Amino acid sequence: MTSTILPPAQAHPDRILRSDGSRPAEPDILLAGGRDIPENLRVQRAEHFADRIKLHVENRYEHFEATTEVRHVDGRSLRVYVWIYRTYMAE
Repeated sequence: MTSTILPPAQAHPDRILRSDGSRPAEPDILLAGGRDIPENLRVQRAEHFADRIKLHVENRYEHFEATTEVRHVDGRSLRVYVWIYRTYMAE
């Protein structure tokens, strides 16, 4: 099983990863489910598809697992990851 962490800078919509250094990369995943996750963080760009994704939100990680579902949002096909659990960072 592979896992990818989306760091805070990557998770912020104004700082989407750049594919070629000159323009923002297009989002390719949709994070579904969970609670208290801002809507603007649900559409993301992942460097590569993994079995699981961890999204850094404030003092916690939201964990998502890949599905075979694809949703079409704003003319893009996005692979859907569903929420499975949350962990908190140690102080």
